Amino acid sequence: MKKLTLILFLTIAKIGFAQQDTILVYNSPMYTKDPIRSKWRPVVKHAGEFYQVTFYDRKDVAQEVISFEDKDLTIRKGPYTSYQKGILKEQGAYDKGHKNGEWITYNSDGKTHRKVETFSYGKLDGRYIQYWNGNKEEGNYINGTKTGTWKFTYKEGKPAGAETYDETGKKLEGKYYDKEGNLAKYEDLFAPPSYEGGLKEFYKYLASEVKYPAQSLKQRIVGTVNLSFVVKKNGSIENVEILSAPNNELANEAIRVLEMAPDWAPGKMFGEIMETRYSIPIKFSLKK
Repeated sequence: MKKLTLILFLTIAKIGFAQQDTILVYNSPMYTKDPIRSKWRPVVKHAGEFYQVTFYDRKDVAQEVISFEDKDLTIRKGPYTSYQKGILKEQGAYDKGHKNGEWITYNSDGKTHRKVETFSYGKLDGRYIQYWNGNKEEGNYINGTKTGTWKFTYKEGKPAGAETYDETGKKLEGKYYDKEGNLAKYEDLFAPPSYEGGLKEFYKYLASEVKYPAQSLKQRIVGTVNLSFVVKKNGSIENVEILSAPNNELANEAIRVLEMAPDWAPGKMFGEIMETRYSIPIKFSLKK
């Protein structure tokens, strides 16, 4: 008798580090296979040299505008815009199916910048700035790797620290300061969200709660669901986003289990407890 085993693989990404290109790769029409977009109403139009798809939610509010170079909607090219509750969330452009050029992520007001990234065909390459309640982290990437000097600045303009990286992305040194200008340890100012008991306990939780979806099990569909979510100051989880997934079933199961998880301990940036976005990949695998 064949025995099916579910293997869950979890990797927690450090806050403030490189964000990978999160383009979803699906066969055309892409919006019928994406777990979130499949719930929205797409409107396709020919706009100049591009074919644009605008997605509307059930309340007929625009959620996303994606440009493609072909009428079959297989290769992203041109401007991209996303919204949250009708407010501007992210802007940028694609070329040859990859993020390219400057991308801006906005705060909940839809006006002030939360993050400014520069991409070269899907890889971070150039200026990077991220704001944390007015505090700022800034530096440069080359071909997806942190390089040179990265600076941390308090909202009042005082230095919070500086790090130096070589061309391979190895951190050569780092110095950090509290708001009074005194030398401080990195962990006193910066800490990612954490799960009570550590990753080992989170592994146990996932293994005990995940149920392999019936249709995916029958078709032996495997793969990784990449999720992004916000850990609030009280440790609760909200704004879960699907970065990529093999299909709807696996994505929905990963979200279900994540949202049921007990509260996390919130993250810390610049010595302050803050809402922090986190990313996790959860791998579904079947073995004999």
